[in-house]
Amino acid sequence: MPRRATYTSACIEALPALMSRASSEVTMRQMLAAEAIIPSIDPNQRYVLSETLCKVVGNHFPASAGESVRGRDLCGDLATLVLELSAHLTLDGNERSGGAASPEVLAAEMGIASKTLQRWRRDGLCVHWMKESITAPVRIAIYRSSVESFVAKHRTECDRACNFKRYNHAERARILEIGRALVASGVSLNLAAKEAARQVGRSHEGVRLLFLREIGMPREPRRSAGEVAARFAERAWRLGIEPARIALRLERSESLVRALVDRRRGEILRGAQPSWVELATFDLPNADETIPNATAAKKPQLLGLVDGDMLASLASARALRSEFAKDGRAAAERDETRAAAMHFLIRRASKAIDALARWPDRASLDRIETDLRRALRIRAVLTERGLVLALVRADHYCHGGPERLPSDELRALGRAIVGAVSEVVNAFDPSRQKFDRAVNLAADFALAKLVNARRSNRAAARHSTAVPLRLLGTVAQWQDLVDPMQHHADRIANFIASRGPHAVAAKLLARRYGWCGFAPSTIEALAEQDHTTVALMSRRLRSAENTIRHAE
Repeated sequence: MPRRATYTSACIEALPALMSRASSEVTMRQMLAAEAIIPSIDPNQRYVLSETLCKVVGNHFPASAGESVRGRDLCGDLATLVLELSAHLTLDGNERSGGAASPEVLAAEMGIASKTLQRWRRDGLCVHWMKESITAPVRIAIYRSSVESFVAKHRTECDRACNFKRYNHAERARILEIGRALVASGVSLNLAAKEAARQVGRSHEGVRLLFLREIGMPREPRRSAGEVAARFAERAWRLGIEPARIALRLERSESLVRALVDRRRGEILRGAQPSWVELATFDLPNADETIPNATAAKKPQLLGLVDGDMLASLASARALRSEFAKDGRAAAERDETRAAAMHFLIRRASKAIDALARWPDRASLDRIETDLRRALRIRAVLTERGLVLALVRADHYCHGGPERLPSDELRALGRAIVGAVSEVVNAFDPSRQKFDRAVNLAADFALAKLVNARRSNRAAARHSTAVPLRLLGTVAQWQDLVDPMQHHADRIANFIASRGPHAVAAKLLARRYGWCGFAPSTIEALAEQDHTTVALMSRRLRSAENTIRHAE
């Protein structure tokens, strides 16, 4: 699936969310109106958005639509709007004469690259989401009539693309001159290739490959002592060592050590690549306040699935599954709410990571890590619920129950179920599917690959002891980056329940990281709740972490 198309105008970008509740007939009419406007737009002129959007959605457009935009940007945004509106319709390609075809097929027929068709989308070539049949997946396709009208309007550019030739000597020299000047000014090789391709009208990939051959990647600078010190300081800081002691060891100032730690934290967050599902509700007004703060998502509670022993997990899953039928509809709504909040928090954190400076602000880092922790807690709840559903599916698949399987096959079954559930949770789209159905389908596929599990003519295995296997260990690849105290979660819960000498420190960490019924909180929020300063709260948290680490 291609990546989500982007807009240049925030006003047009907000239209799909505003029109999401419209009927299919209204959506079709708006999509055709947007397509009809594109051929009449001059790319070199400027247009007032309000006049253009009135022809598409009538008078129901945002107040900021009075801005003016370039014609080429307007063409690209309207083509993107057509693509998003087509996702709400059921198109199969037979609505127009000539039918439709995928970009790859049309590119082969025209003798051009498929990426050329993708670039033409910014010039007004309309593409749509289509389904060839009921069982076929939704794919990008282009009506042949749209291609014909685009070629008729952009004859020169299309002929040039069809008659594409290799770089001649003069063009090659010009491209390399532009590239060397950009690289010398500090621009990366990739961005230099993108700018040079824009200036000469060539493909970005072709120019980038030329730069790699002729200019080459610049040598990586030797890692300075500052970078070594930053890595050392960050690792020591995560182990609970005070910045003052780190500064003494490095013979640097304490303020510099804190800055190095923050810079290294930012670099580690940039290396994380969390994925999320984009939902139309994310662009609605006040989404920051409503979606992540929903009751089901703010303080998600684990069901209590027994973990660490495969046999005990199966018995626990059966007991928990018997309770699901009592509130099936409410549970489905909670799943959708939690999934939307999880994707929203990851999306917000990812955008904040992209905006981090080289020397990031400590409060910004804390907010990013807190958002990711909240997403982890929600993901853990969804993963646990999915495991309960999937483990019970194993009862229907294995004759006599999974307990009859030998230990190695039982562990393989558990790992297969964990992998299937994790994939479902990561890619779960609450606007397109039901969580329990998606988990059941993925579990069935995973169990179908275990051929030995269905054999009913074998003697049952005799498990004299437990079958160790941890199902709820790590729920995300980047979990260790933002959840350093995760391996102390059980101890913290025990300390709080015992109300012993470590209960105060344990409760503070539970409020910080989101355990025992608390939601993850930033240091600023904790300081405000306890009527203290951020600096004092930071010291209290460091002291509490060291207390839990060294507690017996």
